[in-house]
Amino acid sequence: MATPAGPLVRLWGIPTSQLPSSTATADELAPFLTAILQEAVPFIDSAAPKSSPAEAQRSKVWKPKGVKSSSDSTAKVEVSERTVPAAELEAVATPTTKGKGKLAPEMWACRRSVHQDAAERGTASWAEFEHSFRFEHAKSEDAFTPNVLATHEALVWDCGGVSPFDLGGETWGEFSLKVEEMRHKVGRPVLKDRTFPVLQMVATTQGKQEFVVVSIPVPDFGTESEASRLAREKGAQVARYVSVELIRKMADGKIEWLMATASDAGGVLPMWVQNKAMPGVVWKDVPLFLRWIAKERGDGGTRKESGASKGSIVPEVSTGTARDAGNGATAGASQTATAPEGSGRDVDYWHGGHAEAVLGDGAKQNGATTTADQ
Repeated sequence: MATPAGPLVRLWGIPTSQLPSSTATADELAPFLTAILQEAVPFIDSAAPKSSPAEAQRSKVWKPKGVKSSSDSTAKVEVSERTVPAAELEAVATPTTKGKGKLAPEMWACRRSVHQDAAERGTASWAEFEHSFRFEHAKSEDAFTPNVLATHEALVWDCGGVSPFDLGGETWGEFSLKVEEMRHKVGRPVLKDRTFPVLQMVATTQGKQEFVVVSIPVPDFGTESEASRLAREKGAQVARYVSVELIRKMADGKIEWLMATASDAGGVLPMWVQNKAMPGVVWKDVPLFLRWIAKERGDGGTRKESGASKGSIVPEVSTGTARDAGNGATAGASQTATAPEGSGRDVDYWHGGHAEAVLGDGAKQNGATTTADQ
């Protein structure tokens, strides 16, 4: 059964003016955090219900788009897609989020993989998944995604006092909330680099090994917040992605890794080109991560060269973070790293919430030619 659309976990994003105050208390943050969780968890669960993941493959909501494999992963990756109709979006849109004109449907692509809980080549342990994606999400993405050029932790809220919340028979807590900016190389020299400002919430279940990472665009962050560094740079091309990522330990001891995303690169590249490319490439973060984590352990694979240290599971990068006087938000310094040349394929893809959408290749396949200002 389809989960109803909500107003928060959407590609249209959240305006900077509607973010919590930098001095928001735990009681003030709680309704906002739980509202995001109430939308995100049922949505991602619909792609692989805990009771019977096979049900998702028979669902009319998430349509199977094939199974992918890679020599870097012992697990195969199931790919599916779902379209949220414009009528559902219209029902929850506000004048601010809707903007001018009619809303278009949202096309979501999803990947699912199940991994052995082991620190060995082709898979990863629970500790490695948790450290890389729950605690060090942006640093990990920077390390294993070849096209990340820079990251910036712009704002951080103190969620330490937020009480746990019951949802769907589970108790969720240990929240974190921040605004991250990330810049990706898309398809130089034809396409400009894209900058993604997102509000990122992380929550975990109590008594179980399960956590969710929700990323929501903040499209006007570069013009409306002094905490922005990447999106406010002159000539920055701001793009959007929304994603829900869930990693959990299953009853048989294996690790299930789910991620669903919708995205809009902006510029002149048509959405139909982007949507066509997404299901075919959304799975690629799985082998990218497993190849990188294998190299970090010293058991093979290739690793992105960056300014991060090379010896730890997740590179420790000094962010030069400084807490602003008089508020509870934190502004950090951007981290810049150049993707290696000769990676084995053209790096004509951009980030869509832990996914790579091959916009350059998609544009070439569909005869789309653009100029460098797109």
